[in-house]
Amino acid sequence: MSLQDSERIRLILNGSIPSMLFKLATPNMISVIFMLVITYSEIFFAGQLGIIPLAAVAVVFPLVSLAGMIGQGAIGGGVVSALSRSIGSNDINRANFVVWHSIIIYSIISILFFVAFVGFSKHIFSLIGVEEEVVNEALTYSRIFFGFSPFIFLFFLLTSIFRAFGDYQYLARINIITGLAQLLLAGSLSLGWWFFPSLGLVGLALAMIIPQAITSIYMLISIYRGRYNISIKITSLRKDIFIDIFKVGGVGAINSISIALTILITTSFIANFGTEAVAGYGVCARLEQTLIPFAFGIGGVLTSTTGVNFGAKQFARARKSAWFGAGIIASIVAIVGITLSIFPSIWLNLFTEDPDAYAIGALYLSIVGPFYMLFAFGKTLYFASQGTGNMFFPIVGGISRLLVVSIFGILIITLDLNINYLFFTIGIAMSLVGLVLFLNMFGPNWNPETKNVSLRK
Repeated sequence: MSLQDSERIRLILNGSIPSMLFKLATPNMISVIFMLVITYSEIFFAGQLGIIPLAAVAVVFPLVSLAGMIGQGAIGGGVVSALSRSIGSNDINRANFVVWHSIIIYSIISILFFVAFVGFSKHIFSLIGVEEEVVNEALTYSRIFFGFSPFIFLFFLLTSIFRAFGDYQYLARINIITGLAQLLLAGSLSLGWWFFPSLGLVGLALAMIIPQAITSIYMLISIYRGRYNISIKITSLRKDIFIDIFKVGGVGAINSISIALTILITTSFIANFGTEAVAGYGVCARLEQTLIPFAFGIGGVLTSTTGVNFGAKQFARARKSAWFGAGIIASIVAIVGITLSIFPSIWLNLFTEDPDAYAIGALYLSIVGPFYMLFAFGKTLYFASQGTGNMFFPIVGGISRLLVVSIFGILIITLDLNINYLFFTIGIAMSLVGLVLFLNMFGPNWNPETKNVSLRK
């Protein structure tokens, strides 16, 4: 019995790199774009319910987003990295250990999210300073959504296992069907379409949970029926397996937190220039947050392909794949960023008609838009780096961005400088992510064969 006995794994190990990425990343990119549409549709339905529900969804969204970044991006990346390297080395025993230890980790995380955001969410929302009506609506959504957190994190866990085996076409079909079910349920249960009751925000929360719970059960059954040559069974606990997952996933969680802090701190600086500035920046911040899952469209695939090739000690092939994938994302985002910097109305007209907010947003895009390419390039390499099992320098990129924005932002506000300086600072901080990840490609983490040669000498 072999972990490499599939066309997907053979393609990752031996196929043409452009062909491999096209076959694996295309369905993943379609899936990501589709899920982004679903995310924005929830805001639309909340808006149909009124200003209070819309504000409540906005208040809860950072917590929901954090669950996704931790469950899929950080810990999920750690699971994909550890499991894919086991697949690359064809070590079935270790792969089974990784699966069992992942179940334990996700169980603990789901309990932590349940306790934090069901038991203490009222205190969190009150600290934000919104109206009591908004707090109450947000509490309703949060308690239902995180009350079923085991189903949410089970979905993230199983998705990570599918990713590790490069099963992106199958995963894309699952995500699209799940997304369509979520879209229909969101409208039906929140607004009362057809024969369904109008449950408001309760309906929106249930619309996310129900499809993911059903899909998780289906995915679990497919694994038990032997879709992959692994077993879900209780094993003894091994410290080295936990370390292998957490050296990627745990460090990745720090990156997720730094992203949230960067947005929060940037917003606080921009608030000094007025409400219109916050509104204009907020519209553009949505676009920046879209770049991360967009980079994940190829970068998420690179996590598993890098891990499999590292496990098979095909380091040069892993590097070539990473360069190729990051180059594709950078090229696409360069066109988008430059286009929006010249024609900002393409994006801004979708969200605001306020002339002052539009002016700030247009200024922001004209300055920061050209930097989007470097940011997306870096984020793609960040996801690819997860497959190497070494994340110190990729995290340095995210923390560098946070520090530059924080330090120079304070100086700009203290010296009462023009908002242009703040926007240039944000753009330069974004470019640091790309620069650090670019330089990391030439270091020992991506070139272990060079390190091994040096040790033999």
